[in-house]
Formats: sequence, structure tokens, C-alpha cells
Amino acid sequence: MYPNTHDGERRAALHRLRHAQFAEARRIRQAVADAYTLTPAHLYAPGRAHPLAEARQVAMYLMRTRLLWPTPTRNAAFPSERIGRLLGHRDHSTVLHGVAVIAARLVTDHSEDACLRQIVNALGAALDAIDEGRTHAHRRAA
Repeated sequence: MYPNTHDGERRAALHRLRHAQFAEARRIRQAVADAYTLTPAHLYAPGRAHPLAEARQVAMYLMRTRLLWPTPTRNAAFPSERIGRLLGHRDHSTVLHGVAVIAARLVTDHSEDACLRQIVNALGAALDAIDEGRTHAHRRAA
């Protein structure tokens, strides 16, 4: 299938990186559920009650802003379509709206920022390692 073994190795490495990102997305989903005293099943349930919707939007924001989607040429933001699938098969526009809502709240509401920091701290060093990878990727691209 791949005429060049180097090509096959590169594709395998991308696959491993993407798999790791999905694992981190599931960890974010679990951490958000824990912070809101919900189960991950609540986050992908069809309900629109305020606590559910807010928790889902926080998960969307964290996944979109903290995770990378490796491609052959660069690292991009985690795709909104995939975030939507992880949170109950939501449409990508719902994910973008959720991210925008939380981003706007962060500008005006410092308690929201504290809540996000608490969730990120609960996730631990794994996401910090992703940030470190982002920094290195940007340095290589520059």
C-alpha cells in the first residue's frame, strides 16, 4: 500500500498521535464530568438542562483549545466534528458555539476561569506535555 516504508512509518506515527489525543479527550470528558458531579454519559446525553449544557460546553472548550490534531504537515486544533462525536454526536457548529460561549465567559467571569483551571489541574501533567509539544511544533514550523 505504501511504496516507501518511511511513508508507512509516518502514517503509523500520526495514527498513534491521534489515538493519544482521543485518549486525552476522554480524560477531559471524565474530568469535566467529575467537576460538575456528572457521569460522562450525561455529557453525551440529549438533555439541554443548564448544568448539562454548561459542562458540555466546558468540555468542548477544553478539547478544542488544549488538544492537537496531527496532520502530515502541521498540528492543527482538534477538529470540532470529532469533538461533537465524543460528546453525543453533536454538530460541529454546536461545538463552535460552545467554544465561543465559554471563551466569551472567560473574558467577563473570573469564576469560570477558576473552574477551568481547577479542571486542568485535575488533569495533571498530561496536558502540560501537550502544550510543550505545541511549543516545539511551532518552533519547528517557524
